[in-house]
Amino acid sequence: MASIVYTVILIVSMVFLVWKNEDEESNFPIKLMGYFLLGSFTFNLNQIFLPLGFIVYLIFFRPKLNIMVKRMSAIFGFLAFICVQWIIPFVIDEWKSRPISIEHEIGSVYTMNFQQENERVMQELNLVNNTVRLEDFKVDYTEDGRITELSWKLLRQHDDSYNLYEIQYDIANKRYQVNNSELETWLQYNQLIDAEHFFEILNVLDIKDITHAKGDFSTYVIQSTGERINYGGEDRIHIISDGEMKLIDNEQLPVEGYYISTYAMKKTGEKRNDQGNITQENFESAETSDYFFDVDLSEK
Repeated sequence: MASIVYTVILIVSMVFLVWKNEDEESNFPIKLMGYFLLGSFTFNLNQIFLPLGFIVYLIFFRPKLNIMVKRMSAIFGFLAFICVQWIIPFVIDEWKSRPISIEHEIGSVYTMNFQQENERVMQELNLVNNTVRLEDFKVDYTEDGRITELSWKLLRQHDDSYNLYEIQYDIANKRYQVNNSELETWLQYNQLIDAEHFFEILNVLDIKDITHAKGDFSTYVIQSTGERINYGGEDRIHIISDGEMKLIDNEQLPVEGYYISTYAMKKTGEKRNDQGNITQENFESAETSDYFFDVDLSEK
C-alpha cells in the first residue's frame, strides 16, 4: 500500500509541475523527479525514519533556474515521505489495534461450554488453524451461576512479532470486547498453554459441584495464568488426567504442570458513609482448590 501511495504522489506531482517551468532548462522533467526523490529520501535510525534528503536539500541545494518549481517538487517528495513513513503506518496500526466487538449473550457458568466460547472468538478473529497460546483466564460468578466478569488473553506468534488479543466480556452490552496489539517480544510465550487445550480441560471441571463444595460466599472465581509451573506446596491438589480427576497426596509433590485455581471470595469488612451506604468492601480468597493437568507422575 505504501508503494502505491508513493507512486501516485510521484506521478501526480510530476504531471502538475512539469508544465510550470518558468525558464527553459534541459532535462527538466528528470531534474524535477530528482528533487522529488531527494525530498522523499529517508534515513533509518533505530527504526525511526528521518527526512535526510529534505534536510540535505534545504542546506545545500540552491537552484538557479525554476527555483519555485524545484522547491515544490522537493516539498512534494517530503510530503510523500510523511505519508509513507509516518501517516500510513500509524493508520494501519490504529486499524489493526481497533477494538473488536462480538455480539453474543452468555448464559450461566454452570451450563456454559467454554471451549465453544473460545472457538467463537477465535473464528471472529480469524485465528482458526493457528497455534494460539492462552494467558490470564478469569471468570467471576455468583452462587446462582450468574457471571459477573469473564476475560482471557490469546497470543499468536507471527514471524518475529506477537499478536496479543485481550478479551473482555461486556456484561451490560452482552458482547465480547477484544483489544488487539502487536508486540516485539513475549518472554514467557513458550511457557504458555495452547488455548484450545486449556478450554478442553476446563470443560472437564464440574463447576457446580466445585462451587457448592465451597459453601455460601459472596462470589467465586476460576482463574489460570496459563503458565506451566512447578508446585511443591503443602496442600493436596487435584490432578486431571484422561478426563478424570483424582486427589494426590503430599508425598507425590512436587509436580510440574498447568493449573486451574478455583476459590471463593470471603467478605472481611466494609465501610459505610453517614447515610449508611456501603462505600468500600474488603474480600479475601477462601476454600481454594487447585487442579493440575499435563502432569507426569510416572516417576512419583
